[in-house]
Amino acid sequence: MTRSLRWALAAAAGLINGVAFVFWGPAALVANVPLLLALRHAPTAWERAGLGGLVGFLGGVHIYGVLDYGWLLFWGFAAYTASQMVVYALLLRWLWGRVGPWFDVALPALVWTLTEWMRTVGPLSMPASYAGCLADVPWVGPWLALAPFTGGLGVSTVVALVQSLLFHAIAHPRTHRAPLLAFAGLVVAMGVWGALSPPDLGGREVTVAGVQGGLPNHRYDTARADPAAHRENIRLYEALTKQAYDAGADLVVWPETAVRAPVLESAALRARLFPPAGARSTLLAGLPVEERGGVRRNAALAVAPGGHVTGAYAKVRLVPDHEAIYTPGDAWRPLDTPAGRVGVLICLESVYPEAGRAVTLAGAELLAVMSNDAGFRKSPIAQHMTNRAIVQALENGRWLVRVGQAGISTLIDPRGRTHARLDLFEHGLLTGRARLRSDLTFYTRFGDWWMAVCGALLIVGALRRRARTLPTT
Repeated sequence: MTRSLRWALAAAAGLINGVAFVFWGPAALVANVPLLLALRHAPTAWERAGLGGLVGFLGGVHIYGVLDYGWLLFWGFAAYTASQMVVYALLLRWLWGRVGPWFDVALPALVWTLTEWMRTVGPLSMPASYAGCLADVPWVGPWLALAPFTGGLGVSTVVALVQSLLFHAIAHPRTHRAPLLAFAGLVVAMGVWGALSPPDLGGREVTVAGVQGGLPNHRYDTARADPAAHRENIRLYEALTKQAYDAGADLVVWPETAVRAPVLESAALRARLFPPAGARSTLLAGLPVEERGGVRRNAALAVAPGGHVTGAYAKVRLVPDHEAIYTPGDAWRPLDTPAGRVGVLICLESVYPEAGRAVTLAGAELLAVMSNDAGFRKSPIAQHMTNRAIVQALENGRWLVRVGQAGISTLIDPRGRTHARLDLFEHGLLTGRARLRSDLTFYTRFGDWWMAVCGALLIVGALRRRARTLPTT
């Protein structure tokens, strides 16, 4: 294979990964096959690193929806994904062919699992997963049933294993025949098991209403300078929220920082926006809140009928630089409401597995994601953000209502199915019935145990490789 062909294959893999993450999830099933073919023939570590880095970089630049947050974040994310694919390429090629055919077939899945897990840890991490690519694809549902046990990471392992099966079927159909057939059978068996063992949907029903203003960010920017625009934004949320109260929703959910006004300090705004005495509804209000000493929080407030604030949650994981005006909260904790204990995740938090797991461990019976994806405009990345909420529902076995300022708003069950939806820049109410669950999934209890298994297998492979290269006496 020529050098130019190897780089062309890597470029194809980068583009397919980008398409999978933001346009068409099923492309993930073949995304790294061209890269694997190129790495098979790459003669030096430098070239392998370059091939992997090109894949990560091209995949990263597909996240063009972050451009509204600045070029630094855009190029930084591309470099970030490139660095992880360098690790993928070097570790893969170092271990390939040194342990045995069974390990060879499993290796791309194990190494992908490591690099995807790396994107979930650290203060500057930015998760993007194959499970997120495929969470909204109906025919993948049986394999998504792995998520309550392994987390979404296990689903991504299966996707990477499919890539490996395709690659080895092309490159080593005879020498790797036994592991190819065995692992293909395992993938099919997991799908059959998932189809026959769907997660429980829960017990007591509650009615939920998500208030989607459908507002682009420039409407809020204008409102800072134009009192008439500010009043119009408030009137929109007032009208939609009253509609939800009148319909008798048990839980009414606003998006992140939906009303950017000092609502708590204004008796008039509280009377207009909060549930009136005698209402059935509890409001989860996404508001910027200023505490004593000038401390500002990006908060979710639980507001009972009569306008009484019964609980507050402050966003723990803030967007670096973009939310510098806010002070983070100290813990993920659910809010107690008559509709049940609700675990709130605010925007970016919903893409981090540990956030949903922590709030569920703390007693959440229902999950609510308050988000502002308007900065992505109509970029398909908004759908990937929504898919990450689906993964949270699957991992923790909870119904989840996601409400976006501009959309996408959805109601998702523990099987990952969508029961209601409002698309980008629509305004209206997302309504439906959810159920409460208090049991804990295996993943919620034990966290990233699957990564520990994959990591242990990689260590065993590395030790066996080293033992085979040591000189004999």
